[in-house]
Order: sequence, then structure tokens, then C-alpha cells
Amino acid sequence: MNNNHIVFFTQLYYPDMTTTAIIMTDLVEDLAAYGMNAEVVCAQPTYIKNLGIWEFRNSGIEGFRDKNKLGNSEIERSGKFPKSECHNGVSIRRVWSFLFDKNKNIGRILNSASCFLSMLPTVFSTSKNNLLVFNTNPALLPLLGFIGAKLRGQKYVIIVHDLWPELPAHIGMIKKDGLLYRAIDFVTKLSFKYASATVVLSGAMKKRVLDKAPEMDSSVHVIHNWVDADRVYPVARENNRLLKEFGLQDKKVVMYSGNLGRYQPLEVMMGAANELRNRKDIVFVFAGDGGKRKKIQETAVSLNLDNVVFIPFQPLDRLAESLSMADVSLIGIYLENEGVIMPSKLYGLLAVKKPIICVSDPKSEVVEILNQAKAGLHSSIDDPKELAQKIVLLLDDRGKAQERGKWEAVFFGAV
Repeated sequence: MNNNHIVFFTQLYYPDMTTTAIIMTDLVEDLAAYGMNAEVVCAQPTYIKNLGIWEFRNSGIEGFRDKNKLGNSEIERSGKFPKSECHNGVSIRRVWSFLFDKNKNIGRILNSASCFLSMLPTVFSTSKNNLLVFNTNPALLPLLGFIGAKLRGQKYVIIVHDLWPELPAHIGMIKKDGLLYRAIDFVTKLSFKYASATVVLSGAMKKRVLDKAPEMDSSVHVIHNWVDADRVYPVARENNRLLKEFGLQDKKVVMYSGNLGRYQPLEVMMGAANELRNRKDIVFVFAGDGGKRKKIQETAVSLNLDNVVFIPFQPLDRLAESLSMADVSLIGIYLENEGVIMPSKLYGLLAVKKPIICVSDPKSEVVEILNQAKAGLHSSIDDPKELAQKIVLLLDDRGKAQERGKWEAVFFGAV
């Protein structure tokens, strides 16, 4: 096996602006910088397409006009990015796939299925000696590793960002223990069993994986996600242009930033906004998009909440400003999703050194990390009054807020 040549398979990659895309881009580009021969097989950017032309022009995605074969105008006309290019030392191959709205179940399924099928021939076109690395976006992508291992003797590694079939079952997309659930679970276990190694994002996720494949104990490794400190860092309020652009410079900002999706407990956050509706100095900012955005926007309208603001995803070059807008940041995870997902936004929130409130079970691994870093508080997932009280505590007690925002560095060793 040629350990110096690694081929990554992931639906989401540069220039998409999701956390998964950013993490995967950072990982592969850093490996290339260390001298590895790194190659990526990915889909066309989904999130860039859904941003629309205005957001694309203002997205801060550097270098397309100068470095890529297609200029901005051609990209905008076609809605497509180059099928192949080299970016920061990494060879990128973009396969065809559907680009439907990922916030609709059928769109997500068709996008993932077409991505999987388009990547299948690529497995057979790579050298048998290359190491293959499969992300769990889309969910069944690691099955390609199993196919390559059985038919060609190839070695492969899995990076688990989301654990299936538990994740869709917990929101009712599929029936737990139904035929589809059992089929996905069988394929997932098969993929884990024949992988040379599996990387997970938390100790709880490792436990879940070992429940599926206990014989793989020695090959499952915990590597927490990260944030690039050159990209995400504290921006002082007086220097934060976004606060001025959104007219929030005189407000105390409570912020949720990231995917406004079905896996996030956004309802309790809206409940807290309702509890604090009479505090004219406090504003709740939801930055991002996702399957729940429309629902919580409708909630804000129905409750006549003028203390809730929605803003779009911010480009990478303004991410530090965006996250630094918060005086208090919110993050959340449902109890049933412990070990199924790990909120990667946590590391960006830690990097800007603002206090964080985690809405979750008190034994959540996110809460353990916050306690270790002395960076935040816990609040119940179904108690908006408690959340409102803790927000007020951090906003009004400057000493408490500073105590809970003095995060410098935490080392997360592999378990």
C-alpha cells in the first residue's frame, strides 16, 4: 500500500461553507502541506448553490477568478464548479450528483444516492495501493470502501461525522427497527468491520460504534474536531463590522450560529427569547440556514418576537467577526443524539472566548468539555425559563461572563 497517496471521498468539500466541508478541507490541505499526495473526490458544492448569486458574490471565496479554469461569470451561469482542479496542493475531482434542496427529505436522499453512485467508478479507477478515506457524508459512502476491499484488496479508513441509521430514526425520517433501518445498520456494521481504522469525534461516538462492531475496539480512534486559530479568533466589539452592519452594536447578543436543522433543539431557544421579550437590550440572533429555519421564523412571527433576528451564513473571511458578535453563544444536542453527532461548531465558539450555554442532557460530552474548559454553562433541553435565567446571569453578571469566557486552550487526546 502506498501510504503517501491518500484519496478522500466526501460529499462536502471546498468551496462549500458547512462545518463538515471546512473540516475536511483543513484536514486534506494540511496533509498535503506535510508532503502527502492528497486527492479528493467530492460532489458539486450544494450550499454555495443554495446561497444564490448575491451571496456567492459576497461570500469571500477567494481565488476563483484568478486560480480556477472557470471565471466567476461562467460559474454563475452554469451553477457548476470545475470538474477537476488543484487547490492548495490538493487534486479535486467533482462528480455529478443531484443538487436538490437538502432541507427536504427527498432532496437529501436523491443528492446522497446520486453522489454515492457517481463515486463508485472512481473507487475502481484509483490505484490498488492508495489508501482510501470515506466520510459519512453521504451516510452509506463507507460501503464503497467495503466494495473496494473485497474486490480489489484496498485499504480504507472511515471518518464518522454522523452515525446512521440512528440519526434519521431519531427525527422520524425512517422507522426505528424497520426494514430500512435494519438494512442501513447492516451496511454500516459491514463497513466498520472491514475498515483498517475508524475515526470518531467523541468518546460517546466511539461507544456507539463499538456497540455495532465490538471486534473493532483496537481500530476505533477518537480525534476531536478543531478550528483554525488563524481564521477564527476573538474580534473586539468596537472592531466588529458585522455588529454595525446588522445594527446590533447597542444590543446584548445571544447567538446560535450554524445549521438550523432538525437535529438542533432550537425550540427551547425560541422559548427563552419569548421569556426575555421585555428585555429591550437583548437580541437573539440565529445565523445560518436549515430544515427548521422556516419553522422558527414562523414561531417568531406568531409570538410577535421583535427580539429575534435571522441572518445568513457568513463567509469564511468573516467567520471570526460573526461568532464574536455573541455576548453569549448557544449550542444544543438532544439526549438521543449523544454519540450520534458531535456539534463541531463547539470549537469555533471556544476559539472566540465568549461564554457558551449548552442545551442538552447534563451528562452530555459537550457539557463535560465546557466544564473542563470553564467556558460555559448547562441548561435543560425542555426548560426555556431556565435557559433565559442563565442567559441573564451571563449577560448581567460581567464577572461570571468573563469567568466563563476565558478559554485559552484545551487538549483533547485520542481515547
